[in-house]
Amino acid sequence: MTALHLLNRQTIRRKVFDVVQASPVPLRGRDVARLAGLGYKQTIDALGSLLDMERVERIGHKQTARWVRKAEPKPPDPLKAFLLQVLTKRQSEGVE
Repeated sequence: MTALHLLNRQTIRRKVFDVVQASPVPLRGRDVARLAGLGYKQTIDALGSLLDMERVERIGHKQTARWVRKAEPKPPDPLKAFLLQVLTKRQSEGVE
């Protein structure tokens, strides 16, 4: 592959990613393609790549899938982490 071809692939993924991120509702593949100004095949390939990279999520199955932005991970709960650390330490020391 040439450098121009790789750059073009990244640009297509970026366009698709921006459309999905900007949408407040789940979109069908054809809607993403229309909003990004791309062909359907290009869009589906880009969405598949973004799904593999865990940048977007798919709701549903083939032909009925909707695409949404990846949910923000919840911040860790400090109390839960502390209790887990204390319990792990107690178990390793053999204290009950």
